[in-house]
Amino acid sequence: MSDAGYLLIFASRLLEVFGFLMALLFIFKGVALKHVFITAGLTVSGILISLFGFVSGKISAVQSFVIESVFAGFILALGFYAFKEKREEKLRPPKPPPKGTRCPVCMGFVKEDHYCVAREGKDLYYFDEEEHLKRFLEDLSEYKRLRKLNIKGIEDVFVKGWEGWKRVEIYLSELK
Repeated sequence: MSDAGYLLIFASRLLEVFGFLMALLFIFKGVALKHVFITAGLTVSGILISLFGFVSGKISAVQSFVIESVFAGFILALGFYAFKEKREEKLRPPKPPPKGTRCPVCMGFVKEDHYCVAREGKDLYYFDEEEHLKRFLEDLSEYKRLRKLNIKGIEDVFVKGWEGWKRVEIYLSELK
């Protein structure tokens, strides 16, 4: 085998490493688990097809590289789709509160026709009035202690009727 063949095999292995690193990136960035499994499946499939084909002599080093390049292209496209989906999920307004949801400030039931939401990561806290949301944000440490809530910090807020989420800092600065 020539030096070019060894370089192509080395490049193919680098593309396999790219697939595994992409799967790890998905895990650490909190992308949907289905995308992690699809990426891992594509990577393993590419390895098996190119490696066994090359070892058995049915495909050349160039064909092995092309196969790995195609699989890496699929993984890259999946990565763009997964991160786009994750971004859109974060921007999408929340669903109405489930029945029986109580406001953490007054402990009253939150109605579907008028509600406010505070988000910490994937956790949603529903409020029955915007005034309660504002009071909760201003005295967060006190409510955490009184209601024994496990909240690190609220990131975004939403009031029914808005087009999308607002950052807490922007919302509080608009109120003053």
